Amino acid sequence: MNRTTSLLLCAALLSSTVALAPTVARAGGGAGEAFLAKHDAVVALVDQSASDRKLGQIIDDMLDYDWLAQASLGGPENYAKVCGQRCDEFEALLSQLIRANYIRMARQSKDHPMEYVGDVEGRGGVHKVSTRVEVEKNGRKRSVTVDYVMHQVGDRWQIRDIITDDVSLVRTYRHDFVKIARSDGIDGLISKLEAKLAELDG
Repeated sequence: MNRTTSLLLCAALLSSTVALAPTVARAGGGAGEAFLAKHDAVVALVDQSASDRKLGQIIDDMLDYDWLAQASLGGPENYAKVCGQRCDEFEALLSQLIRANYIRMARQSKDHPMEYVGDVEGRGGVHKVSTRVEVEKNGRKRSVTVDYVMHQVGDRWQIRDIITDDVSLVRTYRHDFVKIARSDGIDGLISKLEAKLAELDG
C-alpha cells in the first residue's frame, strides 16, 4: 500500500463510522449518555442544514484532538520526538482533517439508523460505547459495529478512538503516520495531510 493510499484509508475509516439518524435506544448515563447527547445534537443540525461551523463546534467538543494527535505518532513519550517544532501545526492539520471528514460524512449519512448497544467501563476510567449501524453497499445491507472509546477530559467525556469492526482509527493512523514520518520526516507527513485536506476542500 502506498502512502497516499494509506492516508485515504485513514480518512475512509473515520468516514465509515459516521452514520447519523435518530438513535434506536438510549443510554443510562455517563459516557454513553454524553455520546448520545452529542450524536443527537449533530443529527439535529444536519436536519436543519446547519453550517459547517456549527457542526464543527459540536464535533470539536466530542473529540479529544490532543490525544488523537499524540497517539497517532506513538504516544506522548514519542510525540515531541517525531514532530519537533511542528507539533502544533501537525495537530491543527489532523484536527481539520478529522473534522472535515466527520462533517462531510454526517451530511451524507442521514438515512443509516444507529442502534446503541452499551457502555462498558475499562481500566483507568476509559469507557467503550458500542453501537451498531446498518449500511448498504452494492445493494446489500449489513450491520457494522462501531465502538467509541471515551475518557473524561475535565468535566467532559471525549472520544479518543473509534473502532469499526475491530479496526482502530488510532492504530491505523499510528501505523501509517509513523511510517511516513520515518521515511519523509514530519515535513513530508504534514505535506501529505495538507494535500488531503486540500482535496476535501476542493
